[in-house]
Amino acid sequence: MAELIRVYRNAWNAAGHPGRGRVMLAFHMFCAETREQAAAIACEPLNTYLKSIVDAASEWMSGIASKDYPNYQNMIELLSKENFESQVAKGCAWIGTPDDIRKAISAYNAQVDGFESASLQVNFGMISQADAERSMRLFAQEVMPHFKN
Repeated sequence: MAELIRVYRNAWNAAGHPGRGRVMLAFHMFCAETREQAAAIACEPLNTYLKSIVDAASEWMSGIASKDYPNYQNMIELLSKENFESQVAKGCAWIGTPDDIRKAISAYNAQVDGFESASLQVNFGMISQADAERSMRLFAQEVMPHFKN
């Protein structure tokens, strides 16, 4: 992602725009009081979500190549190897305690040389509405205040 953001920002500046542009990235997020609780609730739904994306895209892309999306099949193959553990380890899924998530945000932000907005998937897979609401409240109270700027 860091390389893609660098390409975008270079193109932004080459086109004569001021600043660095604005980057929005999407993340799965589930915040709980303990890491074990977060994993117990979010692991299976995230794995199910990832599998459903791969299944849907694989069916659609089966035997199809496109000059407009030359590496699309490679992306699907890479995604097929992803799971809860790999997504959390890479900082692509923010799942854990408020402290875990604050650290994940800071580390990912540094890794990609900054991003401006995060679009959070908070009710992925089969996470209940009540669990998603608790997670969002905890995130709003314990994580967001650390990133006001």
